[in-house]
Amino acid sequence: MENLSFDGVIIGSGPGGCEAARVLAAHGAKVALIESSLVGGECLHWGCIPSKIYLHSAHLYQTMLKTGDACGVVAEGGVRFDFAKLIERRKKLIGMLHRGLETSLKSAGVEIIMGKGRVVGLNSVKVTMADGSEQMLNSKHIVLATGSNARVPDGVKIGGRILTNREVFQLETQPKTLLITGGGTIGCEMASFFSSIGTSVILVEMGEKLLGREDAEISAEFLKLLTRGDVKVHLKTSVASMEDTGSGVKIVMEHEDGVREEVMVDYALSAAGRTLNTDVCDYEACGVTIENGKIVTNGFMQTSATNIYAIGDLAGKALLAYTAEREGEIAASHMLGTKFNGATIQEMNYQIFPSVIFTLPEIASVGLTEEAARATGKNIIVKKSPFAANSKALAMGERDGFAKVIAESDTGIILGIHIIGPDATTTIDKATLALDLHITASQMLNTIVGHPVTSETLKAALKMVVGEGI
Repeated sequence: MENLSFDGVIIGSGPGGCEAARVLAAHGAKVALIESSLVGGECLHWGCIPSKIYLHSAHLYQTMLKTGDACGVVAEGGVRFDFAKLIERRKKLIGMLHRGLETSLKSAGVEIIMGKGRVVGLNSVKVTMADGSEQMLNSKHIVLATGSNARVPDGVKIGGRILTNREVFQLETQPKTLLITGGGTIGCEMASFFSSIGTSVILVEMGEKLLGREDAEISAEFLKLLTRGDVKVHLKTSVASMEDTGSGVKIVMEHEDGVREEVMVDYALSAAGRTLNTDVCDYEACGVTIENGKIVTNGFMQTSATNIYAIGDLAGKALLAYTAEREGEIAASHMLGTKFNGATIQEMNYQIFPSVIFTLPEIASVGLTEEAARATGKNIIVKKSPFAANSKALAMGERDGFAKVIAESDTGIILGIHIIGPDATTTIDKATLALDLHITASQMLNTIVGHPVTSETLKAALKMVVGEGI
């Protein structure tokens, strides 16, 4: 068997792996991208993209139900949700994106190898193909980017009516009832979607609040809005057992006080965290350090074996598609020793990456929560502005939510911005830039904002910070 040689070999074709391959190939490097399933990874096929396709449809449906008639948009015979058409649309869009991604990578000069890759030496990767044959690759640099899978609770067998984020997109019919374990991003987005199209949802979270990393006020507002629909939320509650009976799922919940409650639902979705796919390297042979299930990296995503990089979920810093993409850019640029986008390569900065959650309504944040800001001991000022006072939001029929700004009292420097409401996931971009540049509320207000736009809600909160709000 002849060994193939490359400048860079990347194992895993999610957002991070694809971006690393793209940057390397753009600078003339000979690149191999190894994928065991589908190019695009979890994000494209079972995560970010399909969930947003579903949530967009749910938002359209709710808009028609709530404000369609008032806006002069009348559906003869009433509005209904067609689950089968949604599935058809999801398959079509993801197929189109998948083909486009493969084509762009190949056009850039990336060699895509379908198989399971494993690092067996400092410069050696063994690829096991679907037919059992093996191929050895030699490479100057190696990138580990194999992501994660859904964490399955002890004693729970996935399959049938018990789902993870993958199986939930294989449902052919809409469930009448659904229990979701885990009140993080996936659990809350799926609770938003299914409840919005008419499914009765039970959401179970072990912690004290939903979306545990978000600002407490944002979390409380979302809980209020979510339970306004057909969602029952149980906080400080665990799932003691989950059994697929064939016709439904029998679940025993255990509440904080020890009381157990049994419920029957059509389906159950396990969304309680992720398990990293670390079975990608002979760590001892390669000298790569792994601690607490995460690969140890520096700010340039290098492992303790400096020619081997780990990005995305494997690095364990932030399990997000867009942080993985940025880590891929940094790792590839560092290997090449070139500037990235004309600028000196910077280490990965985990303090300023935004959180974007596509619940209904959207949630987005960057920087410190109010709780974390107060814990610094600094004098801070906190101001909020509601979307109910925003003309564009009212025109859209989106009155719920607010924008919240946290700043240092003496300097006005922005410490954190948190938004729940329409266009939150887009508006947060300007907030992220503000924190990256360490600018003040006054400096943010020097930028002219269009009118009417939903981001004027953020502008209104900034005006309150500088004492100009009403």
